[in-house]
Amino acid sequence: MMSARSLLFPLLIIPLCILSAQISQKGEGSKKPHFVELSGSGYDRGMQHGKALKAEIADILRRFKEDLKTSRKRDPDSLIAEFLHATDFIPAVKKWTPDLLDEVKGIADGSGQKFETVFAYQLPDEIWVYFDKQDANHCSGMGVAKTKSHPAYVAQNLDLESWRHGSQAVLHIPQTAAVPEQLIFTSAGLIAANGVNNSSIGVCVNTLMQLSACHDGLPVAFVIRGLLRRRTEQSALEFLKTVHHASGQNYILGVGDNVYDFEASAAGVVRFTPVAGGSPVYHTNHPLANEDLKPWWAKRLQQRTPEELKNSNSYARFTSLESRLVRNGIDIVEQTIKETLRSKDSQTNPLCRPLMSGGSVFTFGSTVMTLSEHPSLQVTCGPPDANAYFLYSFRSVGTSAGGSRKSQMK
Repeated sequence: MMSARSLLFPLLIIPLCILSAQISQKGEGSKKPHFVELSGSGYDRGMQHGKALKAEIADILRRFKEDLKTSRKRDPDSLIAEFLHATDFIPAVKKWTPDLLDEVKGIADGSGQKFETVFAYQLPDEIWVYFDKQDANHCSGMGVAKTKSHPAYVAQNLDLESWRHGSQAVLHIPQTAAVPEQLIFTSAGLIAANGVNNSSIGVCVNTLMQLSACHDGLPVAFVIRGLLRRRTEQSALEFLKTVHHASGQNYILGVGDNVYDFEASAAGVVRFTPVAGGSPVYHTNHPLANEDLKPWWAKRLQQRTPEELKNSNSYARFTSLESRLVRNGIDIVEQTIKETLRSKDSQTNPLCRPLMSGGSVFTFGSTVMTLSEHPSLQVTCGPPDANAYFLYSFRSVGTSAGGSRKSQMK
């Protein structure tokens, strides 16, 4: 069988004002994500989220159900009940991230929605797995280690269905004795899509539908939040490698000065290192290191020619990332990252996907995380070639991935 690795080819805010003593923000005057401050217990955070975005959550859950009805030709409430009956994710959530189950309950109560619907909404990858959405080509990510000329970066174009547009949100969780300060990019009502903390740990993800999944592992959104609770490189890597993963997923993880790429399946986690030295890392939506493949993907690799694969969606975007980040032999600074995320090297399968009607996938948001002495998050609402990046900066600086840092208030 032709291996996937052998087919490698030669990745807000509101106007500047006093929102919190913990965070500063600025942007360029484009559409802004909803912004929500969360604090307290898991349930308290969820209540704050649910109440603050009650109308937006009601609207996005309506669209969520409409999409289920349209795509599956069935009653959406029955589909959700069937999905939740056939899977068993709650025990894993209770084991690995127990306060997040309370947070989801709080979102449901605060927004006046059914818990079952809100919980199902936390599970986009797991729903795609359940319905065997084989061509779920979502997201293009990258990571760049620190050099003498720039800090480390983790960046991503987060690609989702067009019906999710308008729900973009940034959540801010302040630092406590138990957790670092966190900035989370997401959709209204969803606990996380990606994010960064003030210990310079950032994470973004890419769907890998071709890898084995399971009905009782920890779902992707909860893995993201679990990683953002960590303060050190060792604890973040240990969590990612130890947790039982529900869905095939690629994780680009930045920790202090370093970046890593891991392909996770139900059977285990395998590191992917596209270039010698470990930086840059980049990924789209096909596995390149983890061989825990679903039978349908192994068969597809046998049936398709290298040229057919090269021109397919995920491979075309991977080629664009590789060309821009490696072959040009340039120092990868923030400008290079943004130019890459805005690029359309392939007209049919670009890194930056336009917003179109009909439920097609588009770039829901673009994120750039700077992992420095003063970490930050930049996000767009929609494709970055047509929307401005907005900057969210931490004001309190916690313990770094590689050591201690002084607290600073800007």
